[in-house]
Amino acid sequence: MSDFPFDTFRGIQNGDDATLDDVNVQQITFPDGSTQTEAAGSGSVVTDLEYAGTTLTLKQSGGIDKTATINTGGLPFAFAQTDARTEYVDPYYDNTPLAGSQITELSQTITPTSSSQKVVIHLHLFGEWTTAPYQGAVLFERKIGSGTATLIQPQNAGSRMAIATGFATSGAGGESHTTPEMSNVVYVDSPNTTDTITYVPRLVCRINNSRSFYLNRSVDDTNAEYSERAFSTMTLECKNV
Repeated sequence: MSDFPFDTFRGIQNGDDATLDDVNVQQITFPDGSTQTEAAGSGSVVTDLEYAGTTLTLKQSGGIDKTATINTGGLPFAFAQTDARTEYVDPYYDNTPLAGSQITELSQTITPTSSSQKVVIHLHLFGEWTTAPYQGAVLFERKIGSGTATLIQPQNAGSRMAIATGFATSGAGGESHTTPEMSNVVYVDSPNTTDTITYVPRLVCRINNSRSFYLNRSVDDTNAEYSERAFSTMTLECKNV
């Protein structure tokens, strides 16, 4: 019997587990908890299960072999990636009803197949603040189904900025012209749902003093090598734990 690209298989007969050569039905369980059932023909029992690629072959004691397509049970994955050059103006932390401004180019949805699954969020942002990049930060907005959007934030932060991550600055961090910053974060969310979830990263800055963030470019976007352009990415992955 070949190795299987899934977790377990078991024979089913009258609702009871049985050994492979005792039954004519086999149930396959995939890593996401979903199942696939295949059966031998009338009067036959399953003698072997093999697979090649996405084809499952059921060998039986009587008649020809039966084949079926394997439902691989792959876990949900989604991503958003952009090289759009967008100016985000005044994404203040005290904006209402939610802090900062959405980075709409990186909005993405995912639908867990089990309420116990975690959603792993990877975010990479490239761009430049017009001033004081050390006061800029990133938050995650989450909306489950048709519910109300909320922020994912550290608890018990008091009057502090409760954020997901900040921005890494270079040795020329005081230069806000041709020295872009980057922000990278991994967050493991526990949404406890099988509804579709929408995640949107949000830019925030601390002080209301008229500043902008230029996504995927430097502030000075002159057509010369001292100006930079790049891309930003967010990925979502469901994981069983």
